[in-house]
Amino acid sequence: MRTLQTESSEYMNLLRDKNFHILNLISIVSIMSNVLNPAFRAIGDAFQITADQVGLLTTVYSIPMVILSPVVGIIADRIGRRRILGLSALIFGLSAILSVNADTYTILLFSELLRGIGQPGLVIVIIVLIGDFYTDKNRNHVMGINTAIMNAGLAVFPIIGGILAGMSWKYPYFVIFAAIPIALLAFFGLDEPEIKKEQGKILPYIKEALTYYKNGRVIAISSVSFAVYTLLAGCFLVYAAFILEDPSWIGVIFAVMSVFSCIPSVMVEPLIKKLGEENLVRITFVLFAIAFIIGANVTSVLTAMMFSAVFGLGIGIIMPVQMIMLLPLSPDHVRGAFISIQNLMHRLGQAIGPVLFGFMYVRAGLPGVFYAAAAVSVIVFIISLKFLKKGK
Repeated sequence: MRTLQTESSEYMNLLRDKNFHILNLISIVSIMSNVLNPAFRAIGDAFQITADQVGLLTTVYSIPMVILSPVVGIIADRIGRRRILGLSALIFGLSAILSVNADTYTILLFSELLRGIGQPGLVIVIIVLIGDFYTDKNRNHVMGINTAIMNAGLAVFPIIGGILAGMSWKYPYFVIFAAIPIALLAFFGLDEPEIKKEQGKILPYIKEALTYYKNGRVIAISSVSFAVYTLLAGCFLVYAAFILEDPSWIGVIFAVMSVFSCIPSVMVEPLIKKLGEENLVRITFVLFAIAFIIGANVTSVLTAMMFSAVFGLGIGIIMPVQMIMLLPLSPDHVRGAFISIQNLMHRLGQAIGPVLFGFMYVRAGLPGVFYAAAAVSVIVFIISLKFLKKGK
């Protein structure tokens, strides 16, 4: 039986592990773009551009992520994780230097494109390295802590960005400068996992990675991930901003979600031990359904916060759990490609979600969006009872 002393010893070992700290720093870099969201209006004023032109900055930033997501892991498998991670963080940080020196809208667009090129290597390789460096219980601890740190950053960065953007549209970009020394830390401080690097022909290698997606459990987990990102990007991140008439509360609503998501993330290992991974997935979609029903009936700041908090609890469970379930299902030498394919599922969910719920918004208004999201959550819950089986 695992004792409190054993648990404490495991955490102390993690605290002494340099790779653990470097990966967490890189994870913080991967979400730094959120510091820019509050600056969009100031950017529009500074460059005298319209709201849709400001929105194009996000589109340009997203394009490389869609294109590169399927290939970043493949490259990491073949030339090494550390190189890709360090280079991605360096590109990400250098883009901010170009941004703060941009004197035209075109240059600013190019800087967003550059930052988007750096992003996929951060997100994908972090997950791959957690799979490489850690096994079993340690992996669960690391994934939970890593997710909690990222969620905390998602709560803090918009607040920092809002304060800095109030002084100048350029100031939030200075936060992203921190990616440069962290990139150097990754280059020179992070260990390269001792795995066989793929040097063979690319097509058989990709085919091998894809064969693992014939596994019923992988298909089920990937489908869950797709549903999560469809609900997150298509419903919550878009329509939570419209549930209150006072726009000053928008940042608070998003911050509440991020803060509450940290709670189950740091507890993911004991939660898995107590309830099991599959049941945690099902609990997530129950929480989502409850949250969206609350969202459809928001009448005050308090109920809006309840909506955000319950949804945050679900996100805090599912984000680490889905990767904990997925990582053991691929061998080391194709893990990069395997996770890249999974990341593509996330991007597809992010792309389809806004279209799906946008259609519902036109047809049924804001309550209809949330009721539709609740219905999707219930459907996924029911499907998980049938197809998401332990160890299969």
